[in-house]
Amino acid sequence: MTERSTAVADRPRPAPERRRGIRPARNGEAVWPGVLAVLGVFVAWELLARSGVLDTSVIPGAGAVLAEMARLAATGDYWADLWHTVSGALAGLGLVIAIGTGLALLIGLVRAVEESTWFLVEFLKPIPPIALIPLGLLLWGPAATMKIALVTFGALWPFLTQMLYGLRQTSGVALEMARSYRLGWWQTVARVHIPSLLPFALTGMRISASLAVIVAVVTELVGGADGLGQTITVSQANGLMPTMYAYILTAGVLGMAINLIFRLAERSLLFWHPSQREES
Repeated sequence: MTERSTAVADRPRPAPERRRGIRPARNGEAVWPGVLAVLGVFVAWELLARSGVLDTSVIPGAGAVLAEMARLAATGDYWADLWHTVSGALAGLGLVIAIGTGLALLIGLVRAVEESTWFLVEFLKPIPPIALIPLGLLLWGPAATMKIALVTFGALWPFLTQMLYGLRQTSGVALEMARSYRLGWWQTVARVHIPSLLPFALTGMRISASLAVIVAVVTELVGGADGLGQTITVSQANGLMPTMYAYILTAGVLGMAINLIFRLAERSLLFWHPSQREES
């Protein structure tokens, strides 16, 4: 019995099988499918317009829209409209980061504040920013202040939610170590909480940045503030369909560019984080 069990124990074990998971796509490999999909949409759009399936008086072909977009890019008005939208979105995003960081630290780290504000936060979070446009017009008129205020309100909640989630994910071991070293409240926040929530904060910034562009354009569309949205409305009212679609494409490119910038910032700032090492 002993010899048999010894022989079984000495028998070489088979090598563990490698998991055949999905290989993480490299950066270039991840970009090309998206580029090809966009090109396919534009080709299909142009073919449908040329074949008469689309009414070109309502939906002009992709070629006409891209040509109009190139023509507009040579004018100062185009860049002025783009700047009005970008500046409003960025100003609102800056306020979101400042307000959201302060609120998250208070709500997440002070129990009394969390218990007294959770109902108010859950009540305000589902309110769409567009519903506040009439109030904004009464308070500020169709000005940049109205746009910035609505962008701040609409883009605040994703950032605040991510920050609170990041605070709750702080390692208990790290907190116990901070207590054993007798770190103060501010030192614990700076050395323990902020490094822990940084990945969540950057994700929240990226989501809020895209939402800030959407709210800015919608505010310009409905509220009449200067920017891409206002020009889209004016072009539609005057029957300038290629111009309208050119500005719509510009808004889409702007949102995609901001999302890409924040993704690159995440990769450069979070090179040490496991999620970024898995993608590389």
